[in-house]
Amino acid sequence: MSTNMNEPGDLDNLLSKLCRAAGNFKRDPYDLYRLAALKAARKIVQALETPQEGSLLRGLSPVRILCVRIAVDLDIFNTLTERNRPVSLKELAGVKNADPAFAERVLRVLTGIGYIIEHEVREYAANAMTRYMSNPEAVAVLKFQYVLIVHDLSKPHVSINPMSIRFDVCMPLYFKAPEYFRERGFQTPLESNQGLFQYVENTEESMWSLMSKKHEETDEFYIHMASRRANLPAWVDWFPVQERIIDGFEDEKGGILRVDVAGGRGHDLEYFHEKFPSTPGRLIFEDLPHVLDGLTPSSGIECQAIDLFELQPVTGSYTATKKGYSKLLIEEVILADMEAEPIPSLGDSMMLAVHCGMERTQSHWERLLTVAGCRVMKFWKPPSPGQQSIIEAELA
Repeated sequence: MSTNMNEPGDLDNLLSKLCRAAGNFKRDPYDLYRLAALKAARKIVQALETPQEGSLLRGLSPVRILCVRIAVDLDIFNTLTERNRPVSLKELAGVKNADPAFAERVLRVLTGIGYIIEHEVREYAANAMTRYMSNPEAVAVLKFQYVLIVHDLSKPHVSINPMSIRFDVCMPLYFKAPEYFRERGFQTPLESNQGLFQYVENTEESMWSLMSKKHEETDEFYIHMASRRANLPAWVDWFPVQERIIDGFEDEKGGILRVDVAGGRGHDLEYFHEKFPSTPGRLIFEDLPHVLDGLTPSSGIECQAIDLFELQPVTGSYTATKKGYSKLLIEEVILADMEAEPIPSLGDSMMLAVHCGMERTQSHWERLLTVAGCRVMKFWKPPSPGQQSIIEAELA
């Protein structure tokens, strides 16, 4: 049988790497060791798969997403978590008066992909993934990740329920992507109003523009963005804030220390203010008017409505626009030039589909900032894998 192994010794080498990485993690539960073991384990799975198996499993990936989406509607994750015991098929299906035969087909997929445990025949129990999926913040993330084929953002009367945004917004884009790129000769779209999203939705508006007309979706998106940072240290916890931002600040009358551009609901600036409450200088939070609407920042933080594609309305701030004095700090993903991790790589393709955007490598960032009239001072790598880096730049 043909597998993905190039040489007979490949499996031994991969197993050796896994044992070393797992041993390191067992002795010291450092996340870098865990991820090294996970990477080695994935390579073993890939090596043992036949090309036919790998192709079929990946081709069926949308079916996995479909079943997870239906499971949320059937309240399977919440039910198993709340019961905290094995639950029969009949009881699970009865929560939403579903046909047991239909529910069993969904549950069969969920057990196969590790979202629930099959305790006995037609009897199911929760595992860590089940409990994670019952968490409202986790569900908010999945609203923007998993989401089905029936939703049209241009129809304001359609409401979005848990786990709907990425299934309802992104899946139609993915299905139409081959057609869209074939028609355009497989070129990267250069105009933000002529991307795949606009092609599928038959509009020239951006997703942000359409979403801004519906407060529920906007709220869910910012819950998603905030929850992505859950259980990870904030950048101000590991970046040398005192040395690189606060020291040397010229505290003239009305001086501005930080301008936070497009910071969601202001959670980042709020945490900065909480961590450095006695720091001199004004703190200004900027975003689109509909984002700031109804927002009540804590004392010491000012809000400023902006258009990201217009000139910066705040000038002279230490971390914004004063040459020889200001700093530009960008918290972003930096793709590896080689052996990039799956989640950032998939995120890059998602950005292309939805926003005509991209994630960037270090060399991409250097070129972009040079063209913008800046020079990179340093790329600051986070202590934990999975976090975004900080790019420190100044006006050239």
